[in-house]
Amino acid sequence: MNIAYFKDTDTLYLELAPESATRAWEAQAGIVLNLSDDGRVVGIEIEHASQKTDLKLLRVGNFPGEVHAVAGAAH
Repeated sequence: MNIAYFKDTDTLYLELAPESATRAWEAQAGIVLNLSDDGRVVGIEIEHASQKTDLKLLRVGNFPGEVHAVAGAAH
């Protein structure tokens, strides 16, 4: 799983599976679910992220795997 913020477009992207989406569904204004061929959610795109959430801090609690902070894009 990857989380990336794109400052130039103010978009937050949560990659849930490392595969390309074949279609997208706008669940509500500015919240886009990227779907695989079989309908699984493989990514979540949040447009105007700085208006919808506090980007000053990311908290990860009880995550079962390793957590790595990276500079630049997470992909």
